[in-house]
Amino acid sequence: MSLVLGPIHHWMYGKIKTTEGRESAIVSAFKTKYGADAEKILEQVYKKYPKSSGNKPLEELLANKPIHQGIQSLIIEVETREAATIAAFCAKFDDAAKIAAEVARNHGKSCGKEAVKNKGLTPADCNNTAKAFEVMGEYLCDGMPCDRGAQVVSESEKSTSWDHESCVHEPYWQDAGADFLTMCNIVNEWIAGFGEGINSQIAYQREKAIACGDPSCLSSFKIKS
Repeated sequence: MSLVLGPIHHWMYGKIKTTEGRESAIVSAFKTKYGADAEKILEQVYKKYPKSSGNKPLEELLANKPIHQGIQSLIIEVETREAATIAAFCAKFDDAAKIAAEVARNHGKSCGKEAVKNKGLTPADCNNTAKAFEVMGEYLCDGMPCDRGAQVVSESEKSTSWDHESCVHEPYWQDAGADFLTMCNIVNEWIAGFGEGINSQIAYQREKAIACGDPSCLSSFKIKS
């Protein structure tokens, strides 16, 4: 089957690889912290949720699959596996959620710094919360383009807020047996880190969250006064 992949498909794959990078960083931290116990837990997780295929080309991963369905399946695989891994460690270790959140924040910060370099962001860009949010969309996997992901509520250089009417991640986290709020916290730590990576003066705030019982999510980037 010959695939005709466009920029949007590779754009989505880049976001999937960012999620895999966060997952990998969390797994590495668990291995360092928990040693042989971590290896045993991961062995069980990977029996049900196989490890990533690595850096195979997107064309190879989607061979004999409809493009949209194939990309969706890659999102489901990585988000479910990451959640299952975190859930398994949280079930055994009281500090696992905290470790995962700290690692996620650092990974987000690294991605933010990478974005500054790779996107050629100017000092003015880095001091603009609307630009930071826009660039974050190049890295953070927030469902498929056809999903209603984050929608801007208000934007300016100093403050940008966005909302979600539903959580596209929740079904995968639930399927993995992960705690909704724990996973929400981890992703939000990644977002906070990304903002810091763009500019240490950008502060992230989660004002509402479906995982906390709110009807929708509301988040913001603000320049510290």
